[in-house]
Amino acid sequence: MQNTSGRFRTAMRRTTKAARVLLLGLLVMFVSAGSIFAASQGGNQGNKTGVTIQVNPSSRTADQGGTATYTVSLTSASGYSGSVTPTASGLPASTTAAFAPASVTLASGKSATVTLTVATQATTPEGKTDLTIATAAGTSQATGVVVQLIVQGSKKTFTISGNLGTPLSPGATIPLNLSITNPNNKGLALSSLAVSIASVTRTQAAVAAGLSCTPADYVVTNYSGQYPLTAPVGTSTLQSLGLSQNQWPRIAMLDTTSNQDGCKGARLQLAYSGAGEGN
Repeated sequence: MQNTSGRFRTAMRRTTKAARVLLLGLLVMFVSAGSIFAASQGGNQGNKTGVTIQVNPSSRTADQGGTATYTVSLTSASGYSGSVTPTASGLPASTTAAFAPASVTLASGKSATVTLTVATQATTPEGKTDLTIATAAGTSQATGVVVQLIVQGSKKTFTISGNLGTPLSPGATIPLNLSITNPNNKGLALSSLAVSIASVTRTQAAVAAGLSCTPADYVVTNYSGQYPLTAPVGTSTLQSLGLSQNQWPRIAMLDTTSNQDGCKGARLQLAYSGAGEGN
């Protein structure tokens, strides 16, 4: 009975030892999983081979033909020192990326900051793209950090309006001080600006008398200034932009041998058109 009891105690000790080994193994596994989780939860940072990356902001928006900039912070970790070259991948078509400076040298525990400039073209596709910012530290590649680039169409909406303010008479010409309303959050570079006469509304007396008045009784001279014409945010006029009246559009009423009494008191409906791109 004593021998049996001794064997039983020995077996219990071995079982307890095995349980401790198993528990230690589980602990190691949990710590490793926690480290991986913490690294992946960083969102804007990556680390491997002693280099930590942080990018600010995590998302940028650029018009087609414009640029987007990111600040990239590179920090030595785990005693790493040496040359670090940042890299960018995942760029959409017709897009380039440049770091300034192109590479840095890190001392142990020190940080350096570089600027990433992403330049788009008019042909860069619209939409959201994930860019991966990584580093080549010595012969090793650091874990990449994913940021977003949102490219939007460069053409912007704006409105044009104008009022002659003075009745036209045969042979008279009136300059039109156009108003341009830019509701966007940045200035517009207008590449065209045009005015035309859409219709002529005669007075009831002229209609009753059968007197004629048509757009052919008028002549429009369009804007003659230089392009691009910069329209700031908000509402501006050609006058407030410093343009002389000689460059403004002008509406003239012809002086013909025909009876033009039908144009007395007539109202002109003007139509405006233009094109612009975000600066």
